[in-house]
Amino acid sequence: MYFTRMHQERSYVLALENTGRIEGMYIGDGEEKLSFRQYDRYLLLGGQGHRTGENKSGGCYQKLKEAAQAYYPDSRVAACWSAQDCITADSIPFIGAYTSDRPGWLVASGFQKWGMSSSMASAMLLCDKICNIENPYAETFAPSRFSTEEIPQIARDSGHAVKGLAKRFFHVPEETANVLKRGYGAIVETSQGKMGVYKSEEGEMFKVDIVCPHLGCELTWNPDEQSWDCPCHGSRFDVRGNLLDGPAQEGIQYE
Repeated sequence: MYFTRMHQERSYVLALENTGRIEGMYIGDGEEKLSFRQYDRYLLLGGQGHRTGENKSGGCYQKLKEAAQAYYPDSRVAACWSAQDCITADSIPFIGAYTSDRPGWLVASGFQKWGMSSSMASAMLLCDKICNIENPYAETFAPSRFSTEEIPQIARDSGHAVKGLAKRFFHVPEETANVLKRGYGAIVETSQGKMGVYKSEEGEMFKVDIVCPHLGCELTWNPDEQSWDCPCHGSRFDVRGNLLDGPAQEGIQYE
């Protein structure tokens, strides 16, 4: 049941050239958070994070490019990519025994976008556990912990799941496949019912089942990454229905 105690978020990064060098790492605050970090000759500009499955309008990369032009007018985008992160309700990673009845199973998750530092903490905690060495921080990160402070966030996450499930039954698509623009994806109404359709720039149609095989939520189209994302628990699929991210364990190819 880890998927009920965490939600998943997407975040985006541009690798910029011709910006000059900065020392250190900088993270902004406020609604439009940006991060800046140097890697070799590239400045990594990150931001535009959102909950997985909630990027219907798109434009995340474009907004980062606009920020890059505002701060570094002479810069050039050399590469761009995105990442998915698990977020726990109390903002502390789950590191330790996966479950009490599987003593040989260990877990490290919920790093909340702090993968490099949390992975080092995980290595230390799990190494001590395997070697039967008592670690003073093990209880803090134990996956079996539970605090009443988690309840509000778990309730909000459950609300998102209920909303995603309800859309499957009450959402009526406004588009049909024949009017879908090239390079776009959408949930459309067909004679066989609702399905997800992506039309490539060459006009080829890719059809998928829009029901997430994990727990049945209706998927949403992510225009920035051309993927089908689950707003309930964060599973993701490409335009051909292949699985990209869990907790789903299978794809959504349309039969």
